[in-house]
Amino acid sequence: MKLKLISHALAALCIANSGQADESVLILGKGVYKDLCTNCHGVDGKGGGDIGELFAVTPPDLTKMSARNDGKFPFPKAYQIIISGQKVAGHGPLEMPVWGDYFMADALQDRGLSKSDSIDAAAGRALSVTYYLESIQE
Repeated sequence: MKLKLISHALAALCIANSGQADESVLILGKGVYKDLCTNCHGVDGKGGGDIGELFAVTPPDLTKMSARNDGKFPFPKAYQIIISGQKVAGHGPLEMPVWGDYFMADALQDRGLSKSDSIDAAAGRALSVTYYLESIQE
């Protein structure tokens, strides 16, 4: 399932116009971020979420992703982390949820979509969050 989500997103990335998302994609991404990410990463993306301090590894400042990557937003890596989570060796247990599985299950159960369509919906939600993160870089 994850491989399909990643391959669908990579196809979408090849079609995307140089990292520029339209306003509707950013609105969707911001909404998903607000619903699922703010508890850990904070409303502003700087890592100051309500429960972030409880983790072995403090959630990172998501507004500095480009700065940590020589000024270029790491779009494919950010997308992959959203879909598959991130393993950080030596820093305690994995704390970030694997949102790709959540998006897929949500589309299958709550939306009543076919498996194929739910893969596309999950990839789209993850892409919208990734575009939103790109838009908040400082």
